[in-house]
Amino acid sequence: MRNQALEEKLQQALDQGHNVWVVGDVHGFHQTVLELCERLTLTENDWVVFLGDLIDRGPNSFGVVNHVMTHPRMATVKGNHEDMMVQQFTMAKMKHPDLDVRLWMQNGGKTTLASYLRAHQTTEGRLDEPALEVCVQHHTKWMDELPTHIVLNRWRLVHAGYRPGVDLDGQTDDDLLWIRYDFHTTRTPVDPVRTVVFGHTITAGLPGRTMADWGQPWESEVVLEDGRPAALGLDTCLYHGPKEKRMLTALNLKTGRTVQQVRVEA
Repeated sequence: MRNQALEEKLQQALDQGHNVWVVGDVHGFHQTVLELCERLTLTENDWVVFLGDLIDRGPNSFGVVNHVMTHPRMATVKGNHEDMMVQQFTMAKMKHPDLDVRLWMQNGGKTTLASYLRAHQTTEGRLDEPALEVCVQHHTKWMDELPTHIVLNRWRLVHAGYRPGVDLDGQTDDDLLWIRYDFHTTRTPVDPVRTVVFGHTITAGLPGRTMADWGQPWESEVVLEDGRPAALGLDTCLYHGPKEKRMLTALNLKTGRTVQQVRVEA
């Protein structure tokens, strides 16, 4: 699913010389996002686009989602964790969790749930359940309607990647949100004129990388007709790994410059 109006706004920003920053997987680390954005010195015409997985694992998924969805110059594609939240986070399922809910909890949903519960406590410390239900319905509806990829003149922004050999307009949501090995190891560009910028898989686990490269962006050895890398990976693993290398990475589509922020939260 694409959002043509958003794509037009982003391309127009680039055409007019403004910055469009693309940020890797956040996973609930709200304070780190704020610190990174401060370092980007954003102007009123700049954009920040996230590659999905705003939620799960970190301490404040509610804060991240609320910040991104209410900011006039922020956008995101859908990640597999947003897709899990859309499917599993209902008040009925929270009261009577099934196996799928438990699987989401084990994959970071537990901290997401906790952040939403904290955000909806009354001043007396009680849970405002009606307000929580309204908020969850609002947030999951927003997530459900997110684009699964963004296509610009020279870039494709997607959470996981593309299935090689399959028409780019015929990709399944399952591949766009979940694919790994087949996309990472393809020896030909999935799009000959656009670099694919993606998250989902930590960069230290991508082809040609080792643990020594933890926290660094990745670029494929396969190149486009204009010499640019066919793919760039930005999930520099904010949620685990060596403490000094837990990085959130932003790529400037106008200049090619990257800015990194080490994790602020404990």
